[in-house]
Amino acid sequence: MINIRKKVAVNRRPAPKIEDEKTTHLAGRRSSDDFLHLLKNGDEAAWQQLTNEWSPRLYRYLRCNLPSTEDVEDVLSDTMIATVQAIGNFDGNAAISTFIYSIAKRKVADFWRKRKEVFELPETISTSGPTSMGIELQEALNELPDTSRQALILRYYVGMGVDEVAEVLGKSYKATESLLSRGRSRLQAVLKDADIKE
Repeated sequence: MINIRKKVAVNRRPAPKIEDEKTTHLAGRRSSDDFLHLLKNGDEAAWQQLTNEWSPRLYRYLRCNLPSTEDVEDVLSDTMIATVQAIGNFDGNAAISTFIYSIAKRKVADFWRKRKEVFELPETISTSGPTSMGIELQEALNELPDTSRQALILRYYVGMGVDEVAEVLGKSYKATESLLSRGRSRLQAVLKDADIKE
């Protein structure tokens, strides 16, 4: 195993820090281009930084889509491995968040395709623990079609912009806006039927 600290010292150039998702668009940014170059060349420090930055974000996203902690950890690992394998094909024209969440979305689909089970949300979407509102919201989300559910989770739980959600889902901006609007309406109707106030 290579000592990451030693590798950074040998390179004498630490990997640039990944900034928040709003500033991770790699095209036209010299430091981000350098970081992408390091990733493509297998730099362990850069990969460690990417893993440290993205594991918590992906964990939260996957927790909304998978039934158990073990499944989340397995799919998270699969997602990071797939990211390593696919980074050579990433041209940097899209945000790295779009690239990574697209891989995670495919891995979630693969999981459910293999399991051939009905989608169930985990115990709670919020990080503060289960509440009756959280459980009702999960049940309401569970009644939505998969694409609507994914769009709402990416937009409102993960915090992506509509354009990023569109890229992850492979839809146009207008189609994604429409999908989000229909998803919100359906969610409101389900919550109203369940007698839950917004």
